[in-house]
Amino acid sequence: MRTDISITDRIGNGIVAGFIATLVMSALHEPVVLLTAAAGMDAPATGWLFHFFVGTLLWGGLVGVVHDYLFGPSWLRGIVFAALAWLVVMLSVMPAADMGLFGLDIDVMLPIMVAMFHLFYGVLLGATYGKLVDTDEAREQDAHQARH
Repeated sequence: MRTDISITDRIGNGIVAGFIATLVMSALHEPVVLLTAAAGMDAPATGWLFHFFVGTLLWGGLVGVVHDYLFGPSWLRGIVFAALAWLVVMLSVMPAADMGLFGLDIDVMLPIMVAMFHLFYGVLLGATYGKLVDTDEAREQDAHQARH
């Protein structure tokens, strides 16, 4: 684990990466609208705010905390993280929104579709986070530490 990046920088970079990944995923607009409607949220704005809060602050900040504890390149770490996030959603959010465990009360394909979106989000999140923490300045500092 890199020790030259503070926890606040990790969380900050995670939030930036989370926002970018959420923004890209939001271009795939229809699933958010369908899920918020299925959850009984009348105002699409509420669903979008919740979507950006979770994708940016919650998952983005959390990936900054756990990134170095996961394995592989950053994009793969993002996939692993997103798979865990998907599991949390399937086991807590779906039943709480009265959609059944894994959302199966709505549609058999729902968990698969949500998994695909989470995994794509994870690739974006991990790759973006990896680029943010892998700055020229950090590489120079690592090289300096290796020489001494």
